Formats: sequence, structure tokens, C-alpha cells
Amino acid sequence: MGGSKLKSLHVVIIGSFACALVIAGLYFLIIKKQYQQIGQLNSEYQTLSQDYARKAQAEARLETAKQQNRIVMAKYDKYLREKMPPITFQDRAQGMIALWKEQSEILGPILQSWPAKTGVTLTSGVQVPAAPANPNSIDATLITIPIGTFSVRGDFTSIMSHLRSWNKLNRLVKIDVGRLVGPSPGMQADYTVTVFIFPRGEAGPNVAMAGGGTGAGGIPGTEPPPPSYTEPPPPSYTEPPPPAMEPPPPGQ
Repeated sequence: MGGSKLKSLHVVIIGSFACALVIAGLYFLIIKKQYQQIGQLNSEYQTLSQDYARKAQAEARLETAKQQNRIVMAKYDKYLREKMPPITFQDRAQGMIALWKEQSEILGPILQSWPAKTGVTLTSGVQVPAAPANPNSIDATLITIPIGTFSVRGDFTSIMSHLRSWNKLNRLVKIDVGRLVGPSPGMQADYTVTVFIFPRGEAGPNVAMAGGGTGAGGIPGTEPPPPSYTEPPPPSYTEPPPPAMEPPPPGQ
């Protein structure tokens, strides 16, 4: 009887222990899955956090680049206002008329007066070539105007200062110094001058030319282009000889 009870008790204990093991196994299995899921989600979170940080850094770099671009464009716009005539070929006919005026009326006097304003004497003439007559054939991104040779006279210091002063002119000018001749202060400098114009904006469509021509006056409703600007050289100056000295009176 006692043995039967013991066996029954053993059965109960063993059964309870087995149930506890099953419950514990299920518990650890569920928890393990949860931990695995949590670990996976945490890994995804870390990746997203890194991506978000990289995105924030990229956005900050982009904003810095945009700000630098705005500064550069502001400087470029200021440079255009200071150095370039207001010429645009968005309307090619109107742009060509503005270029005609620049080359025939405005640019020549600007160049002509610059040497005297910067301490030297211009001894050569100034000639600005005529602008093209066909607005469809011109390069609307860069216009190059060869002016030719300038000759100026002055002392060495004044000539060097004058050559550097072209950077201050309200046009974009390139000079190529050819030679310096003679002693200071009557030294002469010869150099070539080229003017560059950057038209503003994009070029518009081509203009219909009268009769399909490309010559002067080919734009309907416009006058023929004006001639080139030419300023002759100033008259040469010759220093008169000093007056002859009178002989001393007798006895001296």
C-alpha cells in the first residue's frame, strides 16, 4: 500500500517536473524568439539611424554648397555689372543693335580717355572694328573685339602704373605688352588691346534675314550697322630748342 502511494507520489512529482520543463522550454523558446526579433529590429534601427545621420550630413553639405554658390553668383553678377555692357542675345536683333552701339559709340571713347586718366600720354590712334552685321552668326557666349596697338609715353613708373590700371577699367581688357623704348621720362610703351564681352542670358532663336541674306541691313526693320569707331592719333609734339644765349658784353 505504501509502495503504491510512493509510486503515485513519484508519478505526481515527475509529472509536475515534466510539466515545469515543458513550460520552461516553451518560455525560453518564446523569449529567445522575442530576443532575436528585438536584436533584428535593433540592428535595423542602428542602420536607419546611420542612414539618417548620413542624410543629415548630406543635407548640411548640400546647404553649404548652395550658400557658397549664392556667394559666387553674387560676386559674378557684381563683376558683370562692373565690367560688361548690358548686352543680351535673348532677342538676337536687339542684342545686335546694342552691340553696334557699344562698338561704334561707347567703347572707343572709354579706351581713348583711359591713358590720360592714368598718368600717361596716348600717342597712337584708337580704332574699334565694326560689329558683325548678322546676329545669327555671332557667338552669343563670348564676343572678342581686337582693338590693336596702343602707344603711350611717360616715365617708367607712370607707364607701369598705367599698364596695371587696365584692371580697373569698366570693361574686361587683355593687354599684351610688346616693347618699351627710350629712356625715362620720355619712355614709350607699345602694347595690344583686346576687349571681351560676355552677353547675359541664353541666346534666343535665330532672326529671319531679309531675302535670306547675311549682309548689312539684313534684319527686317533695322538700319544698316554703323561704321567702326576711329580716333586719329594726336599731333606729334616736338620740344622747341632753347633760345640762343647772347654773347657777354665786352670786358666781361
